[in-house]
Amino acid sequence: MATSVRLDHLSFCHLLLWALWFSRLAQFASAIGVNYGMNGDNLPPPKEVVELIKDTYIDSVKLYNADGKVLAALANTGISVVLGVENELIPPLARSPYAAQIWVKQHIKPFYPATSITAIAVGNEVLTGDDKKLMALLVPAMNNLQLALLGMDVHEKIKISTPSSMAVLAISSPPSLAAFKPQILPYAKQVLQFLAHTGSAFMVNAYPYFAYASDPKGVSLDYALFASKQGVKDPHTGFTYGSLFDAQIDAVHFAINAVGFKQHIPVIVSETGWPSNGDKNETGATMQNAQIYNSNLIKRVKSGVGTPLYPQEAIPTYIFALFNENEKPGPSSERNFGLFQPSKAVVYDAGLTKVQPSSGNSNGYLPSPSGTQPQQGPSAVWCVAKPGASEAQLQQIINFACGEGGADCAAIQNGQNCFSPNTLEAHASYAMNSYYQHHGRNYWNCFFDSAGLLTPTNPSYGTCTYPSQ
Repeated sequence: MATSVRLDHLSFCHLLLWALWFSRLAQFASAIGVNYGMNGDNLPPPKEVVELIKDTYIDSVKLYNADGKVLAALANTGISVVLGVENELIPPLARSPYAAQIWVKQHIKPFYPATSITAIAVGNEVLTGDDKKLMALLVPAMNNLQLALLGMDVHEKIKISTPSSMAVLAISSPPSLAAFKPQILPYAKQVLQFLAHTGSAFMVNAYPYFAYASDPKGVSLDYALFASKQGVKDPHTGFTYGSLFDAQIDAVHFAINAVGFKQHIPVIVSETGWPSNGDKNETGATMQNAQIYNSNLIKRVKSGVGTPLYPQEAIPTYIFALFNENEKPGPSSERNFGLFQPSKAVVYDAGLTKVQPSSGNSNGYLPSPSGTQPQQGPSAVWCVAKPGASEAQLQQIINFACGEGGADCAAIQNGQNCFSPNTLEAHASYAMNSYYQHHGRNYWNCFFDSAGLLTPTNPSYGTCTYPSQ
């Protein structure tokens, strides 16, 4: 009887744990996170960075280390923080519970709860590295940090996980057949067991860009950019995936489920993004593709909709990265994933800023990919709906442009100058042009999933005037 009571108690605790976690996931339904890296010699000081973030819709920041100045600057802002632990700290943290206590005492206790630390990301892509010894030490380090949080009585409020790349999977397409690589499966099981026991989420760095760049003939660019009209069907489940992003997330879900844990383990996208520039051989690394990917990603995350496998489960997502970091090693793309230049000017408009983006130039145009020249445009160009766009697409454009897009749609309201003709195409054209003019008149501001068309012909008529600047 005593054993039965104990099991019932454990079941209740697990249910309570997951109820708490899913209530927290619901809060992330429209949350947009960003990775704040500091691998540059020209980045603004933390206080200025925090002020910049406050002018955006970003409400969560992921750090790669426990920088005290950054944590202090984030205090009392309401911005939640995922605190990173560098790979080189894993061995000492794994071998000594006391070392973990010291780390928590130095990097969490002085700042929490004024700084809203919600998670700790232990290491980065450890499971796909070459160091098997480090893999073996990963979960022991996580366990010791968990004990240190327990000593502070914050273990239910600050969750511990570790980011992994998609390379942990032996196969990811179709998603239903996804599985972890056999050589890392023992370590992956240890991680999953820890996550299941603590009610934490699996963190994955998911980059459709890398999948497209490595196989541009096999991966559709539209599918990678959330712009596929037909999607890709999984023949084993019948699920149709409208984007590679969704397929990657479900591949991780299927791989986790294949391991056999009874508890459902949620997934957080700890990194995703698209470079705005790259070397000549880096296929797809362009300003336009980066703008399309991240703006569509933001709309997708803000919708709060899950994946085909878990449609009710929001996907907390952290965009990589806040800044273009000039000291990052590797190809040019690595230094061009940023949403902002070190000058705090937007690299392109992804729909994140609460105020109209400014490049710092008097003409108000956004900077070019290199950040050295302003992106000039023609003096009289308008954006209108492309003939043949579907009514559903036009209605979606109107909803976005006149809503979160910040377009001035007063003129197409009933009784106003541009209400007639009362057609979706006419109203969408006016809304698209208002959005295009408002956001800097860059060609990518008239993309609208290929439904926009730039024209030098003034679409104004009668008393209806389309603004041109």
